[in-house]
This record gives sequence, C-alpha cells and structure tokens, in this order.
Amino acid sequence: MIDNLKRLNDLDIVLGKMGEWDLNDLYMRVFSTKDGELVLQDLANRLNEYIPTSTPFEEGMRSAYVSIVSRLRSAVAVKKEE
Repeated sequence: MIDNLKRLNDLDIVLGKMGEWDLNDLYMRVFSTKDGELVLQDLANRLNEYIPTSTPFEEGMRSAYVSIVSRLRSAVAVKKEE
C-alpha cells in the first residue's frame, strides 16, 4: 500500500512539472495510437458524449470526456500552426 502511494506521489510530481504544452503532447502520444483511439471512443460511449445527461454525476462524467477532447484539440491546433 505504501509503495503504491509513493508511486502515485511520484507521478503527481512529474505531472506538476509539466506545462500545458507538455500535457497536450502527452495526451496526443497516448490517444493518437490505435489503442488510444479505441479507448477514447469507449470513453465517449460510456461518459455520455452522445446522449443527454440527467444527473449531476452523469454531467460530471461527460465533463471528464470533454476535458480530454479539449486538450487533444489544443494539441492539434498547435501542431497545425507549426
């Protein structure tokens, strides 16, 4: 248990050192693979992207998906400008 908490803390330290562009790149690396595309589509299906939400919990799930897609769109916009 302690080892797992230390590992999670180490991950948070790495994430804390990353800027917005670094995070955008990370998301692009993960979600631009074939497996990443499948995971993203699964999230869209499971997190209410295509259906109206009726509870705050469902809207929170949808918001998580929208946050991921927004970061991916930001990363793509930067790449197009370059």
